[in-house]
Amino acid sequence: MKLEGYYYNLIDRSTDANGSTFRIALLQECDIYTGHFPGHPVCPGVCNIQIVKECAERLVGKPLRIGYIRQCRLITLATPVICPELVVRIKLESVEAGYSIVATIADAEHIYMEYKGNMIV
Repeated sequence: MKLEGYYYNLIDRSTDANGSTFRIALLQECDIYTGHFPGHPVCPGVCNIQIVKECAERLVGKPLRIGYIRQCRLITLATPVICPELVVRIKLESVEAGYSIVATIADAEHIYMEYKGNMIV
């Protein structure tokens, strides 16, 4: 299930020598937050991983699937109330059958998730 337009909106995207950056706005009214958790919404880790996947798909212009996750550190809780905008930074490298992905989800003050893994075309 695609989360863009339902769980978050893309605000802008940029690319430089260090990779690509996506600025996103979390949609606090999304019903995912009703179940996770009522009155105290937090971003589920699986949604963070899906955001990284969707941003990587934008970069390569193809659907991807997760081949394996080498590391996924959920460092602190992201919440649409406290941090309604996040920055997703992605570095990708072509490898056999897909891409090696290194990504972070952060804002100006915190890193919420670090991700390393391979995605397959």
